[in-house]
Amino acid sequence: MKTLSFTAKTAKEIPLKLDPLIANDFSPGLAFVFASTRQNFYNVSAVFSDYKIQVIGSSSGGNILAHEDEKIIFEDAIVVTLLEIEEASYKYLSLDQGDVDDFEFGQMIGKWSISKFNKPHLILLASGMGHNGQELVEGILDIAGNDITMFGGLAADDIRFERNYVFSAEEVLENGVIVLAFDPEKIDVHGLATSGWVGLGKDLTITSAESNVVYSIDDQPALDVYKKYLSVQEEDLPAIGVEYPLLIKRDYDSYSLRAVMGVNREEKALVFAGTVPQDSIVTFSSSPGFEVIERTKEKILEFYNRHTQADMILLFSCMARHLALGPVITEEILYPVEKWGQPVTGFFTYGEIGTNPGKPCDFFNQTYSLVILKEK
Repeated sequence: MKTLSFTAKTAKEIPLKLDPLIANDFSPGLAFVFASTRQNFYNVSAVFSDYKIQVIGSSSGGNILAHEDEKIIFEDAIVVTLLEIEEASYKYLSLDQGDVDDFEFGQMIGKWSISKFNKPHLILLASGMGHNGQELVEGILDIAGNDITMFGGLAADDIRFERNYVFSAEEVLENGVIVLAFDPEKIDVHGLATSGWVGLGKDLTITSAESNVVYSIDDQPALDVYKKYLSVQEEDLPAIGVEYPLLIKRDYDSYSLRAVMGVNREEKALVFAGTVPQDSIVTFSSSPGFEVIERTKEKILEFYNRHTQADMILLFSCMARHLALGPVITEEILYPVEKWGQPVTGFFTYGEIGTNPGKPCDFFNQTYSLVILKEK
């Protein structure tokens, strides 16, 4: 597997960057493309269609391309990573969700994936502001099994919380997925997911919820509780809620984070990126500061010591990490470049899919989800 990366200010600039690479005996068949919603995705898609290069693309909350001595985060520019890879080593799916719920949609993806390979490795990007990422992941695992490897993220839209997109070389989807299934006999895919957010204040109880919509917390309207605890105005949500997600206590040593993605002002309800079970015990949470980065680097080093070879590195990092950590977030983005000697490409998401060694895939918020690909 050979990869080359570049940035372009507009779709028109992509051929100017692409032509010299192809002329230099490079034949890409696949491209990861991440871009701001300020770009025209139809134009971006059409460029790659002309070159017969398939695309796994997403709108973002900031685009990432990390080399050793170059700019790392691109708010406007399009980030492109091209792969020269054997066609038989992967399969590709672009699918609109239509009217099915997230769990059933996940089952459809799971069924497709295992029809292509036994225990495939999946990279998945999803668009749609109302997605319940947890149910999407659980639907996939329900069919494909808990032992598959899966990473990815929910598309973002520059923290507007209005519309996000995924796109291929043929279409742009406002409510759908782009999925790559890799043959585990030909491509190794490994990764880690780490957060570092910590709980704040007293325990609260979710007293009324359905799927990823929370109506009341401690028998008070969910919107009112957020306004009270965060001391914010109604118009500050959902944006401010992303920085202070609910920490759901699962058992004595595990938890999950859920970020606010929307507000139902009529019912004073909050829409989260993933399931928030009724009767669950929660607290608000926040980043403890720079120690998050040091903890992330420790996790990366542990992971690197188990997997020292990589042909490509992908990063799906929550946009809340960028908001909370500011410019110093570049430290945790650049560290894999230092360890593996490869560029890191990715974007800031509205939700992350990933796993830790020995554990099933899960859906996260506020998380740094790193993926390495290696051709066997």
